[in-house]
Amino acid sequence: MALSANKIGGLEQENVKMPSDHLTSTRLTRRALLASLGMTAVAGCSSGAMSFPVNAESQQSLTSRNINVLKIDSSNIHTFSSADPATIVSKPSNPPKDPSPYKYFVGAGDELSVQTWSSPERKSLTESTIIPEGPTVNEQGEFFHPFVGMMQAKGKTVTQIQEDLEKALVQYIANPQVEVDIRTFRAHSVTIVGAVGSPGSTILTNVPLRLLDIVNASGLTPQSDLRSIEIRRKGRVYKTNLRSFIDFGAPGHNPILLPDDLVYVPSMSDNKVFIFGEIKTGEMDLGTSSVSLTQVLAAQGGINNSRSNARGIFVFRRPIGQKDGFNVYQFDLSDATTLMLTTQFLMLPMDVVFVTTDPITRWNDTVGKLISPVTGVVRARAVVDALE
Repeated sequence: MALSANKIGGLEQENVKMPSDHLTSTRLTRRALLASLGMTAVAGCSSGAMSFPVNAESQQSLTSRNINVLKIDSSNIHTFSSADPATIVSKPSNPPKDPSPYKYFVGAGDELSVQTWSSPERKSLTESTIIPEGPTVNEQGEFFHPFVGMMQAKGKTVTQIQEDLEKALVQYIANPQVEVDIRTFRAHSVTIVGAVGSPGSTILTNVPLRLLDIVNASGLTPQSDLRSIEIRRKGRVYKTNLRSFIDFGAPGHNPILLPDDLVYVPSMSDNKVFIFGEIKTGEMDLGTSSVSLTQVLAAQGGINNSRSNARGIFVFRRPIGQKDGFNVYQFDLSDATTLMLTTQFLMLPMDVVFVTTDPITRWNDTVGKLISPVTGVVRARAVVDALE
């Protein structure tokens, strides 16, 4: 079934083909809700007198509302020209700690390789006892070895199994020398699901498997959100920002995976910015690469020269973990130097770009008129998160 073109919050939406999968359909509905709530809130706020300049007196009433205003110029642009790993964590993260050291514990289904020597000349295989095909650890976690019978292996390392065999064989062989290895790994696996190309299971071995390894093996899709991957382990959920590890080498965000871990890669739902005012209104997906304010403005066809005020380009941003208030960044594009600075200002998820109209006279009025609809966009995001 296809949805025909319609208007949500006064904005024309493109045709969307509704998939049969219920989960995907539900996510599309939530995105439509976000667009409806956020864009309707901002509709009609692009007219009326705007306010400027930014000074201490005009910001006094804003401070009590937890609104911090900053005019971007050459003295402070460096703060925004690179993304700190912490700033791209869309939700709180608590990646699991790596085991130190990593150990593989034998389990049911693993095929072992066991060799026993009664002579110090290990090169002479004729003097060793070799079991060519195995043994294989059974469902009780045991395997059979000549003379000693059934041996427990489940939950032990190969070193521990080796020591157990040497102790058991000492009554049959003088100073037995045993070597144990794993011929085929079958016991433990990790499963990856969500927005990946090939969801499924991966067998664990004695070589540590890290999060990036299984994500690469599964393949990414345009909607893979690496900023908030879930690792579900023994009833607990860990969230890790793999993107911060890839882009910045953030420690801890590429953890070692353990048996029975379930890795969930969410689909991008908030990795976008919203654009309003005297410019082509809409939203823009950020994708997986850095996007500057210049790119956002250019993608929307630039500002409306006949109606917009080049001194009033604003970016509203709510700091991560902050429940109310905003940081408001103002750009004066009538200044050629500032125009170049927009290429260095990197956008973050859920930023709101607003292009004002009319000459600016009073700053408080400007922010006062814009804060309410921008809050609507952020609250709409919270509604969608709650539904998910």
